Amino acid sequence: MELQGTLTTGLEEGSFFMSLEPYLIEIKKKLNMVPFKGTLNLKATKQEAKKFINSLKLISISGFKKGTKKFGYVKCYPCKIKHLPCAIIIPEFTRHDLDIVEVIAEVNLRETLNLKDGAKITIK
Repeated sequence: MELQGTLTTGLEEGSFFMSLEPYLIEIKKKLNMVPFKGTLNLKATKQEAKKFINSLKLISISGFKKGTKKFGYVKCYPCKIKHLPCAIIIPEFTRHDLDIVEVIAEVNLRETLNLKDGAKITIK
């Protein structure tokens, strides 16, 4: 099964969240990767995204508190773009619906794959 999406610029919040140590520790432990500090955002249809995500294995990353601020859990779904291991992430607290799919990887996917907004991406 595959998911087709179109690369789009995100809200630029992924870099902040992917730099928080409690998330980094659990992602490294559970996904065996240290994620690049940012996400790749793909525009897709909600129905296709949901169907694809439901076909993947769920790995949960725990939320945590930092002072009075609560950082929610993150659902992770390991997958690949081209030959590169990555994971779709769905944070507990997100501004996106499933029409925007957020992807993390150890590398900057935009640079590594020479991608620009509007590029068609296939996730496997």
